[in-house]
Amino acid sequence: MYLGRLFYVHQAALTGSSLPGADRTAIRTGAIVIANGEAINCLRNAGVPEKQLVPVAGGERVPLFKRQDRLNALSGDIECAPGPPGAPAMPAHIYAALSVHVWPSLHCLMPGKSHADVPEVMDTGVKYTGEASQYQCTLDITFGMKYGLLRVGQHMPRETMAQGMQSFVEYVEDKRNAMSYYDGGQLMYNFLIGDKALLWSAHLGGYRGILESIQPKPNVLVQAIAGRANLNGRPFDGSAAEFAVKTSQWLGEPEKVIWCLHDDSPIKPLRVNTTPATDLVQQETRSRVIDLQPTEVYALFS
Repeated sequence: MYLGRLFYVHQAALTGSSLPGADRTAIRTGAIVIANGEAINCLRNAGVPEKQLVPVAGGERVPLFKRQDRLNALSGDIECAPGPPGAPAMPAHIYAALSVHVWPSLHCLMPGKSHADVPEVMDTGVKYTGEASQYQCTLDITFGMKYGLLRVGQHMPRETMAQGMQSFVEYVEDKRNAMSYYDGGQLMYNFLIGDKALLWSAHLGGYRGILESIQPKPNVLVQAIAGRANLNGRPFDGSAAEFAVKTSQWLGEPEKVIWCLHDDSPIKPLRVNTTPATDLVQQETRSRVIDLQPTEVYALFS
């Protein structure tokens, strides 16, 4: 996230598709990384300096500072927050440019009993009910990542792969690239910017009690819309669109909703049809869905 001269990297989860590049960005820029323990360990192993790593698990309230204020604290030119011996100097909280509240969340699930049951196009209007088994949970995602997605090069002949798949396989097989098959525990980040708030939820899942209790309520929600929704650790009975409606309502119906995690994929689902979710959210709530276009600049709060 770059706001003026304030630079931080926030990791909602750690998977082969979400972490790559964070280590290089942090090393090149000196950005502070706020992430779960699995991501922090991977970044540490990739050479990111310890002073840039902030491990969180949910429940933390973290002040965010402009880069120059962080440098001034290190040089002793401004008042510093109290801390233990040997800890990097941090500016006093009065210098916080904004802040972020970290909340526990959940990874989405996938429909069906195996990847063979996953559709090529994930339609957010399709309803899923019941459970593939009494133990269906995010462990299915973890093992799917470990033995499936991140080993796809062992399961498919290279000559049958499309160019995008070949590029993906080359990346995940290169041990210089930081990633893990385990997401380390999903997190949501609620950014407090002046009297406004933006909540980033990087997967279609969550705990109802937490979503209802988040304060301040977000003005803008960045919400993942791919997969089968995961409510309280169990498969949600209904469509992704219906879960998105409930999420908006539990969060007080944010003024704006922005979809994420609906980009094209090298494996099924290849695409996500977000139209049903957009239509239902705008029909059932006060929230308006903003369809972002590449290279265009948008005002978050207006």
